[in-house]
Amino acid sequence: MKRQLSIWLSVLLAVSLLLAACAKDETESANPEEREPGDNFNATGFPIVNEPVEIEVMGARHALVGEWKNLAFFREMEKLTNVKFNYNTPPSSDYAEKKNLAFASGEIPEVFFGGQLTTDDEITYGQQGILIPLEGLIEKYAPNIRKVLDENPEIKQSITAPDGHIYALPGVNQAPIAKLTSMWINGHWMQKLGITEAPRTTDEMYKMLKDFKEKDPNGNGEADEIPLTSIKLGDVRGMFLPAFGVLRREHMAVDDKVIYGALQPGYKAYLEYMNRLWKEQLLDPGTFSQTTEQKSAKGHAGQVGVFTDALPYLTLGGDSESSTIHPLVPAMTSPANPDQPIISQGSGISRGTFAITNKCKYPEVIIRYVDYLWSPEGEILIHYGLEGDLWEWADDEKKLRKYIEHEGMNIEEYRGGKVTPAVGVSFPMFTPEEVENNWADPMHQFRIAEVDKKLKPYGKSPFPDIYLLPEERQQIQGIETDLNTYVESMEAKFVTGEASMDQWDTFVKTVKDMGVDKLLEVYQTGYDRWLAADK
Repeated sequence: MKRQLSIWLSVLLAVSLLLAACAKDETESANPEEREPGDNFNATGFPIVNEPVEIEVMGARHALVGEWKNLAFFREMEKLTNVKFNYNTPPSSDYAEKKNLAFASGEIPEVFFGGQLTTDDEITYGQQGILIPLEGLIEKYAPNIRKVLDENPEIKQSITAPDGHIYALPGVNQAPIAKLTSMWINGHWMQKLGITEAPRTTDEMYKMLKDFKEKDPNGNGEADEIPLTSIKLGDVRGMFLPAFGVLRREHMAVDDKVIYGALQPGYKAYLEYMNRLWKEQLLDPGTFSQTTEQKSAKGHAGQVGVFTDALPYLTLGGDSESSTIHPLVPAMTSPANPDQPIISQGSGISRGTFAITNKCKYPEVIIRYVDYLWSPEGEILIHYGLEGDLWEWADDEKKLRKYIEHEGMNIEEYRGGKVTPAVGVSFPMFTPEEVENNWADPMHQFRIAEVDKKLKPYGKSPFPDIYLLPEERQQIQGIETDLNTYVESMEAKFVTGEASMDQWDTFVKTVKDMGVDKLLEVYQTGYDRWLAADK
């Protein structure tokens, strides 16, 4: 009897294993990225599908952006492609929580579009098969994306996970004005004081700020000038710290070695310089307490000399045409870095904007949809909309565009409210430098010329966009958070004099005791892996 029971159990086990194997084979053969498209799909041209299909998407919606179903971009794309989206668009402020809940519950969309996926999301859910690899789909159906990645291997490096797969696509903006900090000087003040050149060294900057403080450049007879304004130094650090030879406070790569910026002698020299500005009231006393609105109010009241903003009139008032009097601060040198100016430059890559999940029924369709956004025509559509709505041609040769004004709404309000979701949130699109450059706006052209001359030749990335494995991230997560908080706090104390520079050695020791060596070890491992991916 026992022998018969044993035989039956063996048979049942064998059948179970066979059924499981069959189920696995069926599942694997049904992987979305491997499935062959049907007759409804067109591999080239438009529409993408002959008969309309619907796809569930999830993405973050900025406060300026209207309901996606009402935006001109989606209406035009639906007409062009025959692809209709069903939208799940939590507000940007709540999006991370909603996205995490979707993953945890398994109630994920077919596609993340404007998805704000973290690198941990990509690795974790890619390895689990929830996010599908994109490189095969790109090779077959996305010639625009493939071309960009082939011509820009650093982009491909930065979006390829450690297992060799691409699980998410980025938004890419190659224009220097999108990668470099814009710090402006009040041109009216320069004219009043007979200053003809923007400062190129920290000593020249100090002298100019001193003149702004003492020589009444706003001409009101009161000592109310604020030579340099900031919000917690985060907006001006990117211009001043590199002048001392350090691109940023956090981890950075120098000659392929990962170091910590806040431990370098140049960082100490930067703190001493900023402390001097603070003590002599050349740096805004409200730096560590004011809001963006308060900073802007000071500018509009004619009190501000040097400041950061996308465009000078956003701080000082005025309009595009009149603002070309305000020059950009160039990359500077200092006694600590006397030979070659450098400036911190962003990569222009916003990762995690688009991914396809294993619930997607039409992966080949959606990759073609997104591929269009990496073409010049598609980029213009998602960025600015159709001709005659937000913009029109400014010349007969159709080389320069100009904005169309809409009563009661500024450009960004109209762009987000009526045209596109790509306001305040990154989307999968490729913006070449020439697209950003071909606007007839006087200030825009002036800004491009200033950046190209004063910043672009000296731009340098402090650290590439790398992937850390989840276990690596876990090792340093607490260390990095604590270090960032401590360094931020001590920067404010050193600059304001609450902490004396005599405490520098104590600061260095504390940073080391908090585990900075472990942090650097982990980032070095990730950096080396990133380097190897290019070989």
